[in-house]
Amino acid sequence: MGLSDSDAHAVLRMAGRLTQHPPLEFADVLEAVRELVDCDSASFNDMVMVSRDFRYVMVPDRETELAIRLKPHYDKYFHEHPLIAAATSTRGLGAIRFCDVDGGAEITSTDLYRHFYGPFNVRFQLVVELPSPPDVVVGYALNRSEAGGEFSDRDVAVMNALSGHLAMHHRSALDGDRARLVNAEMDRYAWVVVSVRSDGVVEASSSTVLEAGARVPDSLAAIILDTDLVPGEEARHEVTIGVQRWHCIVQPVRLGPTVLLLRKQQGAEADAEALMDAGLTPRQAEVVIALARTGGSNNELAQELGMSESTVKKHLEGIFRVFQVTSRAAAVLRLRELSEPS
Repeated sequence: MGLSDSDAHAVLRMAGRLTQHPPLEFADVLEAVRELVDCDSASFNDMVMVSRDFRYVMVPDRETELAIRLKPHYDKYFHEHPLIAAATSTRGLGAIRFCDVDGGAEITSTDLYRHFYGPFNVRFQLVVELPSPPDVVVGYALNRSEAGGEFSDRDVAVMNALSGHLAMHHRSALDGDRARLVNAEMDRYAWVVVSVRSDGVVEASSSTVLEAGARVPDSLAAIILDTDLVPGEEARHEVTIGVQRWHCIVQPVRLGPTVLLLRKQQGAEADAEALMDAGLTPRQAEVVIALARTGGSNNELAQELGMSESTVKKHLEGIFRVFQVTSRAAAVLRLRELSEPS
């Protein structure tokens, strides 16, 4: 079934809201979906099937308390859910209802219905699955009582039209959460990640050192405009931002803004001092810091530090003895423990 003009316009307006930055909260998305498809309640669900780690957001809020109380029954009987069975066995089904799948007509005779959906007053359900890893089900579910009646073909068509936009919102929300976590960790260790356009304007930044929308200092602008930069090949510089000296790694990309990784020099120097206080030589400290920054092989570390591969190996053996560790990862972890603020 196709969409009417009014429904098509409504879906396009909804799509515009789903591309907002920062992304809408999932509760706001659910309320927006309910404006297009009438239902008693709606939920966004992220379910890891093997571990039964089922996480969800539900609207209206008054339903959440009941959902929490009944959730143990859902966890126990979810394997009887005909829509989950259909979604996990055949990907890409689009929006589906109980009446669209095998076993859907018998939903009221299941323990899942008797102990969960019945007390929840849910008789009809319309779900749309979003792209997800194997053994994970991510999607939206709309619920109606017996009085609300079955979801129509029009409702299915609307959710199918929205599914791609809902998937993009989900990906944007995940990426945003991960970026905030990564940025917080980078900031703890004095690293800043910045995307800069060719006109010298910051497109995105993990720190307030260089803020989005601002123009970079001339010292950085000259680096970005360097015509000798090759996409995929990093270049290293020492730059001044304000009165602070920074290590700068430039990563040109083929399409899009140049990526800069910046670290305060005093951050690297503080790391080296902490390592030497722990018993390393200056050269060993340099090896650990390079390893933490790049994760490179012995050969790669040798090229970066201007020493032979056998010398790098010898330094690592000395580092392992001092730190009483047996792996490169453990040595890096020790560096982080030493450099972390008390």
